Amino acid sequence: MSKTKKLMAMLLCCLLVFSVVFPFGATETEAASKQISDISKKNSKYKAAKWTIDNDYLQLYKGNKFQSGTLVMEWQMLQFLAKMDKNYHFSTNDKDMLYEYYGDLNIPLYGVNNKSKRNANISRGHFARLYAAVNGLDLSEIQAVRYLYMNEITTGTTGKQTYEDYKPTRNINRGDMAVFMYRINQQGKLAIEGLASTPAGKDNNKITLPVNFVESKNGTVTIPTTPGENTDDKTTRPDVYKAVKKINVENEELTANGVDSTLITIDLRDSYGNDISYDESLAFKVTSKAGAKVSETNTSTSGQSTTVYTDGPQLSVYVTAPALTKSVVDTIRFEMINPSEKYYTYKNQVIEASVRYVPKAELRISYEVFDPEQTEWNGGTVDPGVRPLPALPQGVVGTTTVPFTQNGVITISNYDPDLKVMTGSKWESYTTADGKLTQGQVTSKEIQYGNADLKLEGQIISVWLFEQILDYMIEGPKEESSWGGLGSAKVMYTVNNEGRATYDLQGVMSEEDTEAFDSMLHAVIIYLTDKFLPIADQVTLAHEESVEVIKAMYDRLGQIDKNLLRKDYADIIGKLEGAVAKIKVLLAGKELQQRPEGMDRYTKVIVNLVAPGGVIITDYKGTVEVTFNGKTRVVSFDTNTKDYNNGTGSRGSAVVYFDDILYGKAQVKARLIDLDPRYDKVVQSLKNTTVSEQIFANPRYENNLCSVESEVMFVVDHSGSMKARDAKNYTANKVKQTIKQIGANPSHVYRFNNRPNHEATDKADIVSSIDSLLTYKNENRSTNIVKALETAIGNFTTNQYTSKAIVLVTDGYSNSNGLEQVLRDAKLKGIAIHTVSVGSYTTVNEKLLKDISSETNGTYQNITSIENLHGSLQAIITTILCKTPVMNNSCLVGDTIFNNTDVRIETSKVTILADVNTGCDNVKGVRVVFISPSGDVKYDLPARGSSRYMHRPNLYEFPEFDLYVEVEFQAIDATGNIIGTKIHNM
Repeated sequence: MSKTKKLMAMLLCCLLVFSVVFPFGATETEAASKQISDISKKNSKYKAAKWTIDNDYLQLYKGNKFQSGTLVMEWQMLQFLAKMDKNYHFSTNDKDMLYEYYGDLNIPLYGVNNKSKRNANISRGHFARLYAAVNGLDLSEIQAVRYLYMNEITTGTTGKQTYEDYKPTRNINRGDMAVFMYRINQQGKLAIEGLASTPAGKDNNKITLPVNFVESKNGTVTIPTTPGENTDDKTTRPDVYKAVKKINVENEELTANGVDSTLITIDLRDSYGNDISYDESLAFKVTSKAGAKVSETNTSTSGQSTTVYTDGPQLSVYVTAPALTKSVVDTIRFEMINPSEKYYTYKNQVIEASVRYVPKAELRISYEVFDPEQTEWNGGTVDPGVRPLPALPQGVVGTTTVPFTQNGVITISNYDPDLKVMTGSKWESYTTADGKLTQGQVTSKEIQYGNADLKLEGQIISVWLFEQILDYMIEGPKEESSWGGLGSAKVMYTVNNEGRATYDLQGVMSEEDTEAFDSMLHAVIIYLTDKFLPIADQVTLAHEESVEVIKAMYDRLGQIDKNLLRKDYADIIGKLEGAVAKIKVLLAGKELQQRPEGMDRYTKVIVNLVAPGGVIITDYKGTVEVTFNGKTRVVSFDTNTKDYNNGTGSRGSAVVYFDDILYGKAQVKARLIDLDPRYDKVVQSLKNTTVSEQIFANPRYENNLCSVESEVMFVVDHSGSMKARDAKNYTANKVKQTIKQIGANPSHVYRFNNRPNHEATDKADIVSSIDSLLTYKNENRSTNIVKALETAIGNFTTNQYTSKAIVLVTDGYSNSNGLEQVLRDAKLKGIAIHTVSVGSYTTVNEKLLKDISSETNGTYQNITSIENLHGSLQAIITTILCKTPVMNNSCLVGDTIFNNTDVRIETSKVTILADVNTGCDNVKGVRVVFISPSGDVKYDLPARGSSRYMHRPNLYEFPEFDLYVEVEFQAIDATGNIIGTKIHNM
């Protein structure tokens, strides 16, 4: 349909008032009389038929007859669906409009391309395919019938629940249609979004057919509705359900550089086809055939995981490609650990996902942002990478190498602080070169400790502290003392779950050091600070890590414990606080010294040339062009550049400073200019290529408009699914920044998964300065929002003069059991709960979070990506302090306005789609501009309901389609002004 015709049709729909509506060819009866005369109230179809009449979905024939047996035409079925579809806003009596609209959504309809088939009767099998498409599944008829059974839309004609029992070839009648539609309505409001492309059964693999589902294979099957109902399931139906609903690999091809990673997400059911509760967590063993690193979060310091846990039905892991010089297809294998009866089909079964690793030359971009007004929360991707694993200790006796056994004590007699190795011996049993089994002390002078986990009484300590204690135990105190040391120190040797050697110092603290404390943690804090930490005047940056680890131990204490230590050991705690303050001053001075002259703020961009296999080229003699915020610089690769990670002298970086900051997301581009002929073959694939990298600068909060005495509880989701959405834990720093900005006294912080865990309660400035606040832990990954809120509500003070609020940050995957009581308690105590959901509005449990906020006079915010958290928290800050609800003003940012943008090229059409954030109610239209050197092409996308905008123009409308590289999506307000844009790369 042309745009002019469509516009005329819409105008007519708005202007005409239809006085007569034909009930599929029948005359409407008087509205006052809607009793059905030809269906008994005892008839199984009566309730459904009455529902269709009462809601004006269908009309009665003369004599109040429903005429259940009257066959239904395709357009009539489509009309019924349109009446139920909350996304459809046009006339349901206009056949052309119906087919134009739903044809664009790829609903399987014969009448889209052949108008004569619009009046043809529709079969029951055809209806099954329609229903699947309504729910976004492209299924063939057999799988679609199975899908009807799974969703309890049909029970079959005799209860056997097979394909034939559904009678798919029989034409559907009004009675069938009423029952089907009534059951669909019972499952919630209908909002049809359709398929991404022309239906062809592409989702058949998502539906597993039970054994003998098709009776022509000489068998029938009965599907149990509850676990264990059929005791013969295991023997007669070993594949009763395919428990894996979906496997999604975010990026199936990675660069084999030891850095590039992808997220794998697996959605599961139990062995009876039932959904898994979000407060349940299942353990899986995970392995990589190619030796890739598997971890729960996507940071360079995240360790290797061999066991991962689900968040209810969802299993999420990050896979980081190994550094390779040839292409490899990897198999990531997941196997449930000790499956219970409920998961019997998982026993000895392996779930597999494939990832390909390809060695490529790279221009690798990293960056740092320096903002003097918020130095605690500057952004950047520059980090030291994964700490290398130290060699596990072993000694040599004659010609026999003897590995040190784990879980035993090594006696250390010396250490080299430059090489970071110890000399130590351990009693071992071993077989000599001539085959004799013997025992004895085995000595090694090469026990590496620089990258090991170092501990004192189970508490992680720094390398410097470890060396000070070794020196103290071996040589004695540096000052004059009657005690000259023991000549040795003892460490318990173990290996942690990532294969890292761990050395825990033994027998260091005497009874005198520990007897005054109920907690060993208290004793360690006081011992280390008193005996080894220098006074503030003598603290240097060499002590930075040591001060941080002791402070982290102190920060883990509850407020009561902190108060006790401050009371009983005021001088020692004061010494620790003085050292912390001195380190802050030294770091500020270091930043000032390193800052380029004349730049009070900057974005620093670092470019490295990386050879296939992940090795940085350190002697490249060439230049690179770097573009940021409209400015371009050409810089050389410096073969003498100090390592931007730790200053140890790594070479091969091109570094450029830009004297500005773009808050939020921005792009940096780099391309090689002058080439080094020695590396011509290596960089061949990078010639004439521009590489882009997204960077992010943490936005600043506005000055507070109001002030109020408040008590605020931050409740932060640390479930598995949330970690997948915030793999780098951006939320932790943003919450600290928010606590400082609100200034609530007290401020509380809880993290939660299946249960809440208290992080801190104190004055805002103290809580916001806790370095370890909200760090990710290796713990259960399931989710229980209600339990977390229940605990938070119960831990507010009884102070009646403070405004009380909870800030809940979550991806919304949770059950709602017990919610009503929690909301009653919150309202009784006057606690407003502000909720922030992370993820597309189509995937989060928006209803749950909206109910929580609306019932407690809080606000609800939705953000698509975690980087947009700033806008939501800024709105909540203003709401709490001014006691007036404020919505997220980040809808002025294009990346926040659009939840999703997509351009898909099909055989003869181009599908253009935009999903707008439901919270951005100032968006009234979407325009798309295809940018090309040969001329731009523009379209205004029609609204499809539920904040979706979509259009499917013909492919021939785009001359030289391959020239289009970028597409600009523009959000338009009511006056036609552009309020935000987003660039979509083709």
